[in-house]
Amino acid sequence: MDFNQLSIALLRGEQKHSEPFMQGMTAVLRNRIDQTLVTSPYQAGTVEADAFEHGRLRGHNEFRNALIEADNNRFQAILRLQQLAESRTQEAA
Repeated sequence: MDFNQLSIALLRGEQKHSEPFMQGMTAVLRNRIDQTLVTSPYQAGTVEADAFEHGRLRGHNEFRNALIEADNNRFQAILRLQQLAESRTQEAA
């Protein structure tokens, strides 16, 4: 799954976000789906670290919302997010 495209699709219609925000959101979505470790590449206390953490929070919220919409069925939530990422990838092509 293209997690960058998924993040872009989930943020459709919003103002542009910073690269650190997008990295944080993408990292958490990857974590929640592929169970990979999330670590910030930014030094604590910097604007970039704050943006990364805010993106992480948004990623957690988006995944939680997907679970709620899928009646807590993790498989269905992930399937919906995969479809969203694929549709965004096709639009970008």
